[in-house]
Amino acid sequence: MSTATLELQEVEQAQVGAVSTPDWTNLGGAFRGTPTSLFFGGSLFALTRNTNNTLGLCQVSGSSGKWSSFGGTLISSPGAAASPNGTIGVLGLMQNGQVQVSYVNPFQNTATSWQTISGGTPGGRTFVGSPVLAVNTNARIEAFAMDSTGMMWHTYQTTVSTPIQWSNWSPLGSAPNGFNTTASFTVFLLSNKGALQAVAIGKDNKMYQSTQFAGGGNDGWSVFNVIGQGPGGTEAFTTGTAARFCISTQNAAYAGLNSNVGVNNNPLVFCAPPSFSTWGAINLALEQFPVPTAAPVMVDNSGTPQLTWLSQNTFQVQFVSQSASAPNFWQSVQTVGGQNGNFTGDMAGIANGGNVALFQRCSDTTLAYINYAPPF
Repeated sequence: MSTATLELQEVEQAQVGAVSTPDWTNLGGAFRGTPTSLFFGGSLFALTRNTNNTLGLCQVSGSSGKWSSFGGTLISSPGAAASPNGTIGVLGLMQNGQVQVSYVNPFQNTATSWQTISGGTPGGRTFVGSPVLAVNTNARIEAFAMDSTGMMWHTYQTTVSTPIQWSNWSPLGSAPNGFNTTASFTVFLLSNKGALQAVAIGKDNKMYQSTQFAGGGNDGWSVFNVIGQGPGGTEAFTTGTAARFCISTQNAAYAGLNSNVGVNNNPLVFCAPPSFSTWGAINLALEQFPVPTAAPVMVDNSGTPQLTWLSQNTFQVQFVSQSASAPNFWQSVQTVGGQNGNFTGDMAGIANGGNVALFQRCSDTTLAYINYAPPF
């Protein structure tokens, strides 16, 4: 999503998800950009950059939300993940140019003061966009951020006792000419390997991935390699990446918007090695589903990739689930809730007990929410 999609690592906090809702409901609030979603302690949360640039947190109860504000001077959407100290770790890029962290206890409505992470921005660099948090296999969180040259950086928790310590920022790498700093990027866990993978769009509009050699938080990562085996020049990705682990292929599935309209009638395409390793094998957004303009959202629902997007002309959210028995990887497209002309498509999603909770910014800056029970 957004300046950066948080597309977050889904951490299984409970076997039972939150209450399903039959349709979209409005939770109020007033925020910019794309929300960040989290399933934590058996509850669903959305975290936002409020219109006054403070951190907003909405805890869902049924089909209503309770809002809290935790300060800060954010300039982009926050990153969030479950921290091993029993709180929600929240990362924000602030107006002073520093990436700062706070640890929020949503059940006690408390938070630590914002602290600069990893000793501050590396010399000669300027962080831009929205930072991303992911949970490593040692249950510690790892932070990722992009600098203005298109280089990705990361840092990880080295201790979990108070005060929590972080490693120094290290360059993770980049595409040959740098990454597109206005597009979102994704970091998620390859469950079969226990290793994180980072996925971003290069300035050449191709999609790239880098994977940890081993989990647990370290500097051992592969170089960023192009995703997909399509003919050169056909990929022109924009807005952001969507990627998650697929248990049936024991690999990752990727999706994005291909702005090269000469290749497809509609731009939403996917790649799922090894069986579907070429971009555009199936045009997910067929002509009856108008072109989306915001980045798609993919969640890992117990190893099943599930993809969501907003149709531009109908203001209808669409949903498709992967199936090992489907000849073309995906089952049939479903609609999610009703149409709403205020939807922007700037969404975040999180799996919870088989459901998929979706949070979406509306054009009036409020938050729309649905906890969708897929029919398959």
